[in-house]
Amino acid sequence: MSGRGYDLPIRGGRGGGDRGGSRGRGGGDRGYSGDRGRGSDRGGGRGGGGRGGSEAPSGMLSDPIEAPSTRVQALEDKYVTESAKVRPESNSLARRPGYGTQGRAIVLRANFFPMEFKPNVRFYSYRLKVKPEAKKAQQKFVLDSMFRKYPLFNKGIGVATDGATEIVTTELLPEGREPFTCSMGNGGGHGGGKSKAYTGPWEATLTLDSSYSPAEMMACLENVNHREELENEASCLRVLNILMSAHPYKDTGISIVGKGRNKFFRMDRRKQSMDMKAGVEAVRGYYSSVRVGAGRIFLNLNVSHSAFFRSGMLSELLVAFAQVHGTDRELLNRYLKGVKVYALHLERRENGAGVMEYPVRTILGTATPRDGRPGPNPPQIENLSSSADNVKFWMGDDKKGKYMSITEYFFKTYNRTLKYSKDMPVVNVGTRERPVYLPAEVCEVLPGQCFKPEPSAVQRQNMIKFSCRRPPQNYDSIMTEGLDIMGISGGHTKTVGIKPGREMITVPARILNPPNLLYGGKKTTNPRNGSWNLIGTKFARGASISKWSCLWLRKRGKEDALKNPEIEMDAFYRKLRDHGLTLPPPSKPYLSVLLGPDDRQNRDMIKDAFKKLMREFPFLVVLLPTTEGKIFDYVKYAGDLKTGVLTHCMLSEKFRGANEQYLSNNAMKVNLKMGGCNQLLQPANARFISAAKNTMVVGLDVTHPSSTDPEIFPSVAAIVASTDHNMGQWPGEVRAQTRRQEHIEFLKEMMLTRLSLWQKTNNGNLPQNILVYRDGVSDGQFPMVLTEELPKVQAAAKAVYRGAMPNITIIVCGKRHNVRFYPTNAKDQDRTSNPINGCVVDRGVTRPIYWDFYLQAQAPLQGSARPAHYIVIHDEIFTNPKVNTDRKPADVLQELTHNICYLMGRATRSISYSTPAFLADKFCDRARKYLLAYYHDNNMQVQNEDKFRGTTLAMASACQNSMVYI
Repeated sequence: MSGRGYDLPIRGGRGGGDRGGSRGRGGGDRGYSGDRGRGSDRGGGRGGGGRGGSEAPSGMLSDPIEAPSTRVQALEDKYVTESAKVRPESNSLARRPGYGTQGRAIVLRANFFPMEFKPNVRFYSYRLKVKPEAKKAQQKFVLDSMFRKYPLFNKGIGVATDGATEIVTTELLPEGREPFTCSMGNGGGHGGGKSKAYTGPWEATLTLDSSYSPAEMMACLENVNHREELENEASCLRVLNILMSAHPYKDTGISIVGKGRNKFFRMDRRKQSMDMKAGVEAVRGYYSSVRVGAGRIFLNLNVSHSAFFRSGMLSELLVAFAQVHGTDRELLNRYLKGVKVYALHLERRENGAGVMEYPVRTILGTATPRDGRPGPNPPQIENLSSSADNVKFWMGDDKKGKYMSITEYFFKTYNRTLKYSKDMPVVNVGTRERPVYLPAEVCEVLPGQCFKPEPSAVQRQNMIKFSCRRPPQNYDSIMTEGLDIMGISGGHTKTVGIKPGREMITVPARILNPPNLLYGGKKTTNPRNGSWNLIGTKFARGASISKWSCLWLRKRGKEDALKNPEIEMDAFYRKLRDHGLTLPPPSKPYLSVLLGPDDRQNRDMIKDAFKKLMREFPFLVVLLPTTEGKIFDYVKYAGDLKTGVLTHCMLSEKFRGANEQYLSNNAMKVNLKMGGCNQLLQPANARFISAAKNTMVVGLDVTHPSSTDPEIFPSVAAIVASTDHNMGQWPGEVRAQTRRQEHIEFLKEMMLTRLSLWQKTNNGNLPQNILVYRDGVSDGQFPMVLTEELPKVQAAAKAVYRGAMPNITIIVCGKRHNVRFYPTNAKDQDRTSNPINGCVVDRGVTRPIYWDFYLQAQAPLQGSARPAHYIVIHDEIFTNPKVNTDRKPADVLQELTHNICYLMGRATRSISYSTPAFLADKFCDRARKYLLAYYHDNNMQVQNEDKFRGTTLAMASACQNSMVYI
């Protein structure tokens, strides 16, 4: 029996899977709750995509083949027992105090496949050295040629490569082996088709770097006294991942992408894809990663959805870009950066795989007036992204020569008349100092290139449609295509000494009870299936608004959905009062501003409107004409940073004739923004936080600029924190910091502002416990949080505490992982075939050396749920009997974390991960909009990162303690 049967079919199944994208970077299947607490992976999609592929039926997965491993559970229990006998080491991650016991026990499948290895096999890692030194593309040619022609690799030994500099073998290569030599041959340059670049010969040698034994790894994993990571663990796993990529690497129709080269996409006729617009397509593929657990080595295999540039003529991509983004020359310049193209005007040559192909060039961007400066005779370019007729370069030496347009050059050199010489930008495939220009019509986009820019709204929606699939569909894809693409179902991994299992493991899980929520008038709400409603309900604490009005932004030439907002504003006023806010009717007449096509003039008009209204109104409802980002960004920048007017934005067409639910959803945001509390946890569900009233809960996040942000954009760090034991308000602060820096640079200063606000709100008392949920940290960065960020939190405490220091716990909240769980029983799944919300897993797929667990708090409306992964970095609260009198650290932490997911005040649904971490992420996103508005407000004249420091993200004084980002 395969264990993949379906019964009790469920209607629906409108596609499924996880939401694509990674903060704008193509790849993965990110996904988290939306505005109303929806589960990750919203959207529809009718399956299969635009090209090929059919969806599995939606339904319940069959019962498990075998129960979770009792051997593994015994090992986990013994590890905890032995660990408790030994004093913890300093500067080490928090030790697991035990496993959770609360909740209804169930069994789930996890997308992990146990790995077996050839007896006594050892893997050898070699480093490739090429002489003379080769560029990246040349080295790839040498590597591919070596795999095809090197005699030692054709003698039956298992061989794999990372595609760059590392080669792994299953046998030790003989001493005194001959170097490998190869040449590219001619063709591919300018001027008669002959290349001036070096084309060989190269001499390639292999140097033994290290060797690894799976048996030695297993011995450590089964040793209950081994309390740290494996020796050279990262290197061991890297080698195993390289070996697992051996089969797909040989398939020229498969693109291998990602930092770890662990995502595999079929880009040939087998491709499953969907057009995302603007020259981009969504493609379904698979993520593969070797991981270690208690006494086991696994292959984690998951469906992955990524965005790729469409292969084909670059001219077609530019036309598709213009259909979505118009004539945004600056965006186009950044959009194309890094795209690889075939140069079709040059001669073909044989690549490393033995196939004739055109030379490949990498686009730096479009032509810019800065190109070639300050060198002699720089190109003559009037505007950014100019066409071939309007880009001239100096032809000849410094003294004798002349300027020639790209159009003239291609006609004289290649006898080619350009079709789009007047209206299509040329691209630079050289450097900024020494540009090389190519017309788009001689460039063909290579297949398999990840799309890294920030997706537009329509692109994001299309990715969601394509990737939103129910668990049975993803499960079926993994068990068929996933195992096939990795070579597992065909037994191809045996050639490298590895035999992964073909069935997913089962793990024990538990369903935690939802908390009870308190609203106004001591009304108690009991959530069901992760949701509840606001009918006849007043907020727990209604805000007070002294005076308010409406700013109505309209767009010239666009027919207004609203003819007059007075009826809707009156209805919104009544809804705010119904939910318990104290406020007068909105002041009339409402100010109307008619926006035009010029962004600069629009900013000036919005700025003037805010200056006019700021003297009278602390709060404004702003009605927007479109979803265009620049308008929204500037409204928030003008209100939150420049004038101190708190704003709530709504789209005119949605506000027109809005129903009760829409108005209630917006009332939640207004109440939070103006200082109210929407829902609270019943005291019993808040544990010691409610009992002692001395615990501040903090959320932290860092976000980095996308590839379509200006190159001088910094990274942004955000902090939010509760102001009292109710956890109903989460004001915070954002700061710009060094670009691409992972740790929070100004964490001490940011913590001090939160401690100061807590002190003001709590009669001068400081919190005795600080519970931190840190978002946005990958597995390899746990030590960074411990060594870089914990000391800054401690330093902030030392600066203000006069007596005993507070107890500090830091928990990393991870959501960009590929662990998924599948129900094995009808009563353990919800209507979308996901595990019932409140599902927690801390055995089977976790590490005994960490204190970690997976928690699925949300109940998705559609698609697949992604559990959040929590890792305790440092703990002085839950294992402290003076604070946690329950003496069950694992249970209390899991329960409290689950309950906090019901406190995202703009939702009547539980969300997918801890509320403070979620809100810190939202604040980071808002800060990026402030930076864009600042950049455009200064007419894009900001030339270095330092300009963004200091006061760039400083809130106006009236907004500093408000949830402006909600």
